[in-house]
Amino acid sequence: MSRETMLSNPENKDRNHTGIRIRILGLPVDALTMEEAAARIIRAWEGQQPFHVVTANLEILYSGLKDGEMARLLEGAELVTADGAGVLLAARICGSPLPARVAGFDLTLNCLQEAAQRAAPVYFLGAQPAVLQQALARAKELFPGLQIAGSHHGYFSDGEADAVAAEIRSRQPRLLCVALGTPRQEKWIFRHKEKLPPCVAIGVGGSFDVLAGRVRRAPRWMQQAGLEWLYRLLRQPSRLRRVSVIPIFLLMVLWQRLRGK
Repeated sequence: MSRETMLSNPENKDRNHTGIRIRILGLPVDALTMEEAAARIIRAWEGQQPFHVVTANLEILYSGLKDGEMARLLEGAELVTADGAGVLLAARICGSPLPARVAGFDLTLNCLQEAAQRAAPVYFLGAQPAVLQQALARAKELFPGLQIAGSHHGYFSDGEADAVAAEIRSRQPRLLCVALGTPRQEKWIFRHKEKLPPCVAIGVGGSFDVLAGRVRRAPRWMQQAGLEWLYRLLRQPSRLRRVSVIPIFLLMVLWQRLRGK
């Protein structure tokens, strides 16, 4: 698989250090294109503080309504991107349309490419050991010159989490890709943020599985049509319970919009 295959309502916007940030049911999403998101990440990994990136789909936003820790981490994240057609639709319903979808896997590839070009060391955290090694090999093949600061599989206990964070800090990466699955990866970054080195920490979900060739992405036309969620559901019917939050969330957004009129 090649790399190629691989805002209008002012009351609903505010600004943080990343620029324009809209609100969907009170939850933050940054209004950025893919290029703008990548540019912010590049600037951030040259800074002196950890920088948390959340690639937010509707499942993550819905969890922010039900889980106080998720709400806090979304609010505290330096960058929250719109990873999913559902987030774009929800933003339009709110009257604060977003400029583009920023798909998590594509953002990860862009960051890895920039890291290779700028000699910024990268750390991979997550997945099964065999999948992790395949993902590392594929990343180095796709992006010649990529500097791997270190890696660790995702099968560690809560009691080992501090030691993993300490090991990452000792390696001093500039980009930390965390593939522990949602919401574990977001919560792990949030809980250990102050123990991490000055780097960009981004939850990348199943990106290692895709890089390793274990999972295929939806065809390009389905991605462009906003149907990648349907492709995943057809291949993994066990995702039905997770996908079921999409119409619930959208109905909540619509109800709030109607009540506001």
